[in-house]
This record gives sequence, C-alpha cells and structure tokens, in this order.
Amino acid sequence: MKTILIVDDEFAIVETLGEVVSLEGYGFAGAANGKEALAYLRTQRPDLVLLDYMMPVMDGLQALEALRADPQVASLPVIMMTAAAAGIPAAQKRWNDLLLKPFEASQLLRAIRALIGAP
Repeated sequence: MKTILIVDDEFAIVETLGEVVSLEGYGFAGAANGKEALAYLRTQRPDLVLLDYMMPVMDGLQALEALRADPQVASLPVIMMTAAAAGIPAAQKRWNDLLLKPFEASQLLRAIRALIGAP
C-alpha cells in the first residue's frame, strides 16, 4: 500500500486529509510539524509527503530543506500546502506541487495520483 505522510500542526486537518486519502486506498501517517516529520522519515519511507507551509517548531520550508539535503529521502515527492494568500516565494520552490488552502479533495487526489499513481 502506498503511504502518505501528512504534516500539519492542526490535528483536524491531518485527520481529515488522512480520511480522504484512506478512502481512496492510500495509507497515511501524521506529524504535527517538520521536526516530527523528519523523525518519522528516519525510520519510515512514505511514498509522498503532504507538507504544510506554516507550522511551529519547524515550518514546511525548513523541513523541506532538510529533507532535500538528506540523500536517503531527497527524491521523495512533496506537495506543499499553504493558506498564505500570496503563496510561497517562487525562489523557495523545491516541492513537486503546491496546493492553496482551502482546496477540494479532488484537487488533492489529482495531485497525489500525478506524483505517485493510483493506490
């Protein structure tokens, strides 16, 4: 089963997105910030990371920089999520796709399928 690591500081978002991907047939794990996500990646290999931009402890860009610097996980597909009205500066783009919150479940599933295929 293909697994998605969902990283967001809002528990309800992790649970909701987890339900969406589970109903589609993907497995999922959750993390509350970038630091937790990197700890998870030391022991597990999801097929994709769904990463929030604004989080406490370690934000999405910091986590993405650390992920891309680690040869063991550098190639993992990452979908960045943000509610920032202006989005994220293009110079920071090291993700594979960007979803602006709020987004529809269908947008999320299309983006996932485009990167890792069907469950």
